[in-house]
Amino acid sequence: MLYRSHRGGVYYTPENTMPAFLYALEAGYDYIETDPQLTLDGVVVLMHDGTINRTCRNSDGSKIEKPVEVSKTTYAELMQYDAGIAMGEKFRGTKIPRLDELLAAAEGHDVIIALDKKIPTDKIDALLDVVEKHDTKVCFSASDTVRIQKIQERFPDARFDYDVNLEDEALAQVCNLVKPKNLIVWMYLDKPNFSWLAQKAKVSPENYARVKKYARVGIANVNTPIDVKEALEYAPDILEI
Repeated sequence: MLYRSHRGGVYYTPENTMPAFLYALEAGYDYIETDPQLTLDGVVVLMHDGTINRTCRNSDGSKIEKPVEVSKTTYAELMQYDAGIAMGEKFRGTKIPRLDELLAAAEGHDVIIALDKKIPTDKIDALLDVVEKHDTKVCFSASDTVRIQKIQERFPDARFDYDVNLEDEALAQVCNLVKPKNLIVWMYLDKPNFSWLAQKAKVSPENYARVKKYARVGIANVNTPIDVKEALEYAPDILEI
């Protein structure tokens, strides 16, 4: 079984920052998941939320009062904020990283950088341009075949994480486009934070057996020891923690 680090690491390091990614590299994770977004001036940075307010602070450590949206803020403006101090004084001065910083750090490591689908398909060339400049293994997240085909125009042998639409017809279409070795289908534990997901995307013995017919299966965003125990009972191919 393989292991994927969620946002680089969310328990001991500030999520989606270089300290988190370097921790995951040192710990030997097979995958590191992260969330690329575009700034107002087209820089690909790594941040989960649409705003930086939950994870970032002003340079003096105080809370940011007004919402700061990544897509409406330039990269230079984002660099004024501290992305680490909310997790502790030892992370003071940590900045929101660019994707190219993570890809450069991961070069030479036996790790795959999993890029979530925060950037819309019609703007994805900016993301692909950054990936193309680095000799780093990546996989792309998708929930539809349009996105898959768009990425395959640039990277014909691309790896994919596929989720959300796990109807049999949709899975069959994806499998017609992506080689089995390049595909992981993700499912989620049936927890309140995933109440918005269709039931077929949630793990149950029946759903797991159905999806397993098509591809390797990952169980994502497993947050507690009890959840880990529940997820391991399915013996997934990859577990995200």
